[in-house]
Amino acid sequence: MNTCSRRRFLKLGSQTIAGAGLALGANPFNTLAYGADTASVAGGGYRALVCIYLEGGCDGFSLMAPTGSYENRVFAESRGQLAVGYDQLISLAGGAAPIGIHKSAAALQPLYDEGRLAMIANVGTLIEPTSVEQYENNAVDLPSQLFSHSDQSIQWQQLQGRGRGVDGWGAKAADYLQSHQQKDYLTSISLAGSNYWQTSATKRPFTMTEEGVLNYNGMNRQEQWEQPRIEAFERVLEIQRRHVISRAYADLQRRALSVTAELGQILEGNAPMFDDVPEDNPLAAKLGMVAQLIGAQETLGINRQIFYVTMGGFDVHDNQSKDQPELFAKLANAMSYFQTKMDALGQSENVTAFTASDFGRSLLSNGDGTDHGWGNHLMAMGGAVDGGKIIGTLPTLDINGPDSVNRGRILPTLSATQYAATLLNWIGLEQHQVEDVLPDLRNFTTQNLDFMS
Repeated sequence: MNTCSRRRFLKLGSQTIAGAGLALGANPFNTLAYGADTASVAGGGYRALVCIYLEGGCDGFSLMAPTGSYENRVFAESRGQLAVGYDQLISLAGGAAPIGIHKSAAALQPLYDEGRLAMIANVGTLIEPTSVEQYENNAVDLPSQLFSHSDQSIQWQQLQGRGRGVDGWGAKAADYLQSHQQKDYLTSISLAGSNYWQTSATKRPFTMTEEGVLNYNGMNRQEQWEQPRIEAFERVLEIQRRHVISRAYADLQRRALSVTAELGQILEGNAPMFDDVPEDNPLAAKLGMVAQLIGAQETLGINRQIFYVTMGGFDVHDNQSKDQPELFAKLANAMSYFQTKMDALGQSENVTAFTASDFGRSLLSNGDGTDHGWGNHLMAMGGAVDGGKIIGTLPTLDINGPDSVNRGRILPTLSATQYAATLLNWIGLEQHQVEDVLPDLRNFTTQNLDFMS
């Protein structure tokens, strides 16, 4: 056997930990201490949240648009040729004003009509309740760098005040949720790599792909020629060590090896149920893997989980009239497919999927697309959702109207913090825990939006 230097061993180890999704913290001392000392408390009743993050700023005002003759005409006067007309909308009941969903997202209509999909109107990043006058006079705290992709995606995923923080609200929630199960490292799972929602100073999500677990580089147990490398690595891990950090590092490596092997075998066992993923739909493939993991939760002994998936392409500065309907169709078909799998697994009441995005789009057209906005229409889906209704107040889609600021951007009337708090209340956090996760929640009189039953 070739000798392996300490530096090379550590390099291989860090790669394999990351591949197994067990790099729990940016600080290696926090990472190793956490890996060596995790609490395990059994809990009852499974629940999961699935964040569907729409990268680039999804145009919720085209996904759900007014069908009333006056309201639609006002929208058309603001958006011009990019406004969604009557013939492109399917009517939805339950709104204070006539409203419809884009016909390309028709797969969502049955879920809405069945009461398993709620539309949450005009949500955005707010530090505190904000009026147009307060915004224009700079009389309230506002999120820093509004309308910036990078800053607002971080703001959405952290919700820790005006600027960029350290902890994602998903990661902070997972700290409370992980005590519900023995395999605490499977509490938070990402199918989109590292992200701010599931990341904190001491936590990273378990990372997978739509194909399954990330295997160790160069240590495939199915390849005979790689067996000596695997055996050598395992022998190195068994060496007795005196230093606490060194012992914790070796323990973390052993756990990573075990996790990849065990989870891979479990997923192979239930794979046939998920071989019908819609073609040419990456989001459906990711949600299919989430469904496969949820199908294995009883075997794994998991009672609380949060998942993160993404769909890109929503930054429609140009070619919006062609690209946007295709995006809506793929989003709707993927969400419908996922809900079908939850029904088949008997987990519909226990799993809630929700959308989030950087921001909405501006009302003004740039000729072929739209620019960065603020408020946005979002969705929550699942058997526990009090659906078939519009939550919140529909804005007036008029660039000169009472809800418009800064070149046709719609001022949110509901905060992302209130939206997040409603989801965290449902998954099982106590109110004081929700307030710890979302420090700005105290600024809002209404702290639960009541779209979960």
